[in-house]
Amino acid sequence: MNDPINPRNPVDSMSAGLPGSPMEPANPQGPVNPVNPEPVYGEETNYSRIYQIALGVLGLILLVVAIFLIVYIQKANRTDAYINQKVEEGKAVKEEEVRGACELEKKDIRENPWANFTARDEFGAFKFQVPRNWAQYEHFDINDNNPYSVYFSQDIVRYDANNAIKSVHAPLEVIVSKKLYDAEIKAIQDEIKRNKDANKTEEVVNISNFQGTKLTYIDKDLGRRVGVIILPYRDRALFIKTDDYDKWNEKYYDKFYKSFALTP
Repeated sequence: MNDPINPRNPVDSMSAGLPGSPMEPANPQGPVNPVNPEPVYGEETNYSRIYQIALGVLGLILLVVAIFLIVYIQKANRTDAYINQKVEEGKAVKEEEVRGACELEKKDIRENPWANFTARDEFGAFKFQVPRNWAQYEHFDINDNNPYSVYFSQDIVRYDANNAIKSVHAPLEVIVSKKLYDAEIKAIQDEIKRNKDANKTEEVVNISNFQGTKLTYIDKDLGRRVGVIILPYRDRALFIKTDDYDKWNEKYYDKFYKSFALTP
């Protein structure tokens, strides 16, 4: 049956949009996301950017550390080289100083080869000269038969206190004996007679106003000629000796005994 009001537009109850109808008008705006309006992959993109930034920062830090490490190693190498250079320069300077000091000492010894020596006060502090660069040994024992002895040598002086008279010898010797002058002279003269030394010599000498005797003879124990000067000195006998007269007299012994300055 047609609608009497508008016969040209018939109303279809199935398409009128009435409630409960099987068909509804289409939504002109399209589907809507009611929870998150942004795309679903946005969170993953942010993490990727943070990772890239962190990786870049870490790479930059490693690069800076590598640069500092290279610079440090170069400086360390330069520092070691600098230290080694300074050490070598210091050694060279020290060696030059030592060499210079040695040369000055040698020059001084050449110009002044002799030095003064003063004996102990107990025996009058008499003085004499000795080669300045020689080794020396001084022995003092007031209870000994030879209470005072001094030995001078180019080499080390080896002193044996148990047998000093027989075992200790040196190019230049000074010995103070408790025995009297006449007794010491007679003992040496008797030794020369026993050995039948035809080449022995004996003469009177005067040293610092003390008159004594100078003898040269073959010492059987040493197997060579020795020189001995004996002086009467303060109720004792003073020996000025050399253990090898032929070797030491001309250059050392002659000057040695002539340098003595004795006090009464």
